[in-house]
Amino acid sequence: MKYTKNKNMSVLTLQQAKDYFGEHNIRKIFEIQIYEKMYPVYSIEGYKHNLGKYNGCPDTWWLDYSQYDTEIGNPERELIPYIDKGVHRVCWKVDYEQHNSTKYKWDEWDIRNGGICKIYANGKPVYKFHYRDLKGALAAASNKIDEMIEHPFNFINPEEENGRKIWYYGLPAKILLGYEPGEIKIEPDYSYMTQKQWWDELEKRQTKITPKYIDEEDNDDIKIEKQYFEESKDYGIINHGDAFYDGMINWFRK
Repeated sequence: MKYTKNKNMSVLTLQQAKDYFGEHNIRKIFEIQIYEKMYPVYSIEGYKHNLGKYNGCPDTWWLDYSQYDTEIGNPERELIPYIDKGVHRVCWKVDYEQHNSTKYKWDEWDIRNGGICKIYANGKPVYKFHYRDLKGALAAASNKIDEMIEHPFNFINPEEENGRKIWYYGLPAKILLGYEPGEIKIEPDYSYMTQKQWWDELEKRQTKITPKYIDEEDNDDIKIEKQYFEESKDYGIINHGDAFYDGMINWFRK
């Protein structure tokens, strides 16, 4: 079967497609995982295959499987017609491990259980959370995957989010990647106001209204929050944490 606009043309490699159709007509649209490696899928204007037409999918999408042959000295392969049917656009993996721990407190030992669930997308760690129960952890992981797919933050390719402009408590800011997969830090954007104005306004917006008389425990919490705020202010960056915790974030700022 021929897959080109010209019935007399054989199937092309990516370089041949560039030479024939022009690089300006070729656009990489995403990658898919095959076995343990990632391979690019291209949209090539003018270069069509029948599989797309027969399956209700784009007929100009082509998989470049060339990397498969690099170790045997034949780096380029003919392009393969690509359709989404029967293919996992993202290959998910869920890794759950339970554990037990001990803690010595008040002159006695306490044995506790726990568990940690790690989620991977195309082989990369993208999120983790703690859950003690296996059944509940797997159900929560399934929900988290659905949320990640719909969320404005790109959990699958978080590197693309570095420097993204947002509103944080209504103040201009940027996203930085956090210490763990799925976590973020907030960098203030001082292009609208001075550094002092930014932090003063954030403190005002974060301050909760409290009753005249509060108990000691609540007062301790207020002191801890105040200390955390001052540390973030001195450092100049807020360690926000979980990107799902985003009620104070407007993700869309031009």
